[in-house]
Amino acid sequence: MGKIKRWYDKSSKLSVMMGILSNMNENELNQVSKYLYQVVNIYWKQTKNTEEVISIGLEKLTGYYKAYQRRRWYDKNPSLSSAINKMSTLTEKDLEEIVDGFLFALKEAGVFKVYSNKKKELEEKENS
Repeated sequence: MGKIKRWYDKSSKLSVMMGILSNMNENELNQVSKYLYQVVNIYWKQTKNTEEVISIGLEKLTGYYKAYQRRRWYDKNPSLSSAINKMSTLTEKDLEEIVDGFLFALKEAGVFKVYSNKKKELEEKENS
């Protein structure tokens, strides 16, 4: 049986980012989630026409229900949940630009080490 694809697996950059974020503890997530939230909101405002109609479909509607019930790991952090819900409606190109912007924002804010240390820790775990 093949691996179940999640919406964020359509972008390899985003898939890696989500894997790293999902393994962070609450303190680490609190340090980095606000930057993802800011990047997504800036990107969203720059690229989305307010009159544009978005069809959410059954999968997205189910996602909103899960968000309301706080069933997904990222729903426990309001900034992260809001950012990821907006990201789920974007194209692969948009998602990759957001990941790049997020990593740049972490570097500029001086908190990239939190992210890179978690990435390194996961890579070491995977290789052992």
